[in-house]
Amino acid sequence: MTLPVALVDRWPSEEYRTQHTTIESALKHNVADARMLNNEVNTLRNIEQTFFEVANTDEAEMARIYFKKRKDQSIDRQFKQYIISLNEKLDRCIKFSDYPAMIMAAYPESKFLDKSRYWDEYENINGPILIRGIANGKIADHAIKNNKDYYFIETGYLGNYRCENNRTGRKVYHRIVKNAMQHPNIMDVPDDRWKQLVKFNPNLRYYGWRNSGSKILLVMSTQKPFEYYGEDRDQWIKNTIATIKKHTDREIVIREKAGRGERTNDTIYDALGDDIYALVTYNSIAAVEAVQYGIPAFALAPTAAAPVCSNDLTQIENPVMHSEDIVYKWLCSIAYGQFSLNEMLSGEAWQLVLENNERQILSY
Repeated sequence: MTLPVALVDRWPSEEYRTQHTTIESALKHNVADARMLNNEVNTLRNIEQTFFEVANTDEAEMARIYFKKRKDQSIDRQFKQYIISLNEKLDRCIKFSDYPAMIMAAYPESKFLDKSRYWDEYENINGPILIRGIANGKIADHAIKNNKDYYFIETGYLGNYRCENNRTGRKVYHRIVKNAMQHPNIMDVPDDRWKQLVKFNPNLRYYGWRNSGSKILLVMSTQKPFEYYGEDRDQWIKNTIATIKKHTDREIVIREKAGRGERTNDTIYDALGDDIYALVTYNSIAAVEAVQYGIPAFALAPTAAAPVCSNDLTQIENPVMHSEDIVYKWLCSIAYGQFSLNEMLSGEAWQLVLENNERQILSY
């Protein structure tokens, strides 16, 4: 199996700092603990479901009879509390960990490298590298220039807002892409992972194009992508608004990118539901969210929405709106390109990434 060198740059919590002298060894310890805790939490939740909740097996019924005879529900409560305490420890491990390290957590033989040493040691790296965030764009460009593959990690496209299964609205899903920062094509995949994602958050169900609205929502990206692609953000805003106004008289509503906490309370879906006709952005994930919601999108830099959105603002009154069958296949492809924290720690994420490298690309 191909394992990349994970470029890491974030120390875990203090308890690991005091035990290790390097960021690499500290993170090895940290992600090993995270994987162990994750396995234990999953195992105990399965036991809880089997013996305390929904199972109809003979063993489950015997367990219920046993606890009923004892007239003691404290074991059930203690069991639940123990799971909660383990999950809190897991959350702390993850909160102070490093995503490239977590993706390699299931593979003890994987190699970590302090990112600050990359420029001195890149000639000694055999095989691909694993990086996170557009701030590492120079490393990505350098890898390609030197005929080396890279894998890129960043926030997932869908599923990171509050729902019954994600009550705090944390970033559950993260994308992993080979030699790019966004998935540029539609992979030929089944719809099982998309169905799982909709089950996780039923609000993601796709209902087709809405064909309504009167306003244009201009969603701003942060400064980082503009810097990476060599654009002046302020000038881009002026030019984009001028171009839109030249080709339509619709009202333009500007949505700046707020902090994570604010965005989980006032979501992009709240904005899209406010009489929006089309969304325009540089390369925000909002383009993906808009098309999934059923509203046409225009994205002017690389984005995972590229297969199903427009990039020509002169056509603002004639946006790309592929058939709903194509959009559904694209959504299935999106679901195969992003992975949960549980999948990362178990190793399933990396297995799927390698399988994605061999998948057919749909033409349409």
